[in-house]
Amino acid sequence: MTIKLTRREWIAGSTAASSLLLSGAAASAQTFLTPNVNPTAENPIRAHFNENVYGHSLKARKAMEDALDDSHKYAFGVFFELMQLMAKLEDIPREYVTLGAGSTEFLEKAAVFNRIEGGAIIAPDPTYGDIIRFAGSLGSKLIRVPVAEDMSIDLKDIRAAVTDEVKLIYLCNPNNPIPTVIEKNALKEFITEMSDRGITVLIDEAYYEYVDNPDFESMVSMVRENKNVIVTRTASKIHAFAGVRIGVCYAHPDFVKKSFGLFSNTLNYTAMRGAIASYQDDEYQAFLIGKNKECLEIVYKMCDDLGLDCIKSNANFTFFNAGRPANEVAAKMKEHHILLGREFKPFTNWVRISMTKPEEMQHIADIYKKEFG
Repeated sequence: MTIKLTRREWIAGSTAASSLLLSGAAASAQTFLTPNVNPTAENPIRAHFNENVYGHSLKARKAMEDALDDSHKYAFGVFFELMQLMAKLEDIPREYVTLGAGSTEFLEKAAVFNRIEGGAIIAPDPTYGDIIRFAGSLGSKLIRVPVAEDMSIDLKDIRAAVTDEVKLIYLCNPNNPIPTVIEKNALKEFITEMSDRGITVLIDEAYYEYVDNPDFESMVSMVRENKNVIVTRTASKIHAFAGVRIGVCYAHPDFVKKSFGLFSNTLNYTAMRGAIASYQDDEYQAFLIGKNKECLEIVYKMCDDLGLDCIKSNANFTFFNAGRPANEVAAKMKEHHILLGREFKPFTNWVRISMTKPEEMQHIADIYKKEFG
């Protein structure tokens, strides 16, 4: 059954629209506009993986449905069509762009190339862990630099940790699990300095669409000027492609060419057709950003009411000090079918909570106050 809804119905979240969606398929209430305020073990509130719980835009869904008719064909043509769109959106030549099955693919490629060169890797602590785990499995030397007292990434500390062994520096910006950003001018200066020293700086911008902070700027523009900078992005967050897998990498053409020889041809036709539609659906992205801000305000108020420290977020999650072990909090909330982030050392009393839907976030806040207020 194909269900057709207008954009107005989708964004307004009308009862009729939600009922049509849920009656037309065995869909979870977690998937569409209807909030999940009566979670169960089978259908919990997923506030632990930084997902977009609203799902794909209608334009992306339709594009993926239509693409099934041609999905038996090799996807070379649409690969270059999507790559051209990514270049156009950033006003950068296409030879500086490549695509992968999520941004993790590029983190892993960077780790492989670094290991081949015999280099060490620097990364903040804590930060997103995929490149750390993968590089560790390859036997690379890892240098972890603790975040600053205010829990931000301090480039002075990163700079001080650089040795002659270091060939790659990983910076997640905004960071994860602590959703802070690196001041844009300081980051540009740092990239230029490290690039001149032959050190590659990999900027992971998985959450850049959510940032509303004058201190932040995407570093894609630095790719043209500096050979040793890589910027990765993912459709897994605001575009809801976590299970569909699309990633974008902006880098010097030399890295782009090398990337084609490793893990090549990993993308599928349906995902790329959906991405082409989703990246041009500005209205839906604006809707999601607005809902994300509503959710954050609910969490901020909960923390204010309970006297808990909370990070001002630049992403679709935040980090707050529960004053007790994060694993204890997660276990108690799971009894109410609410999933929260795992423990992140060394901040074992801090909880990462992903934004879902405003009604769900209010439900989470109410349960949290009841259990820990």
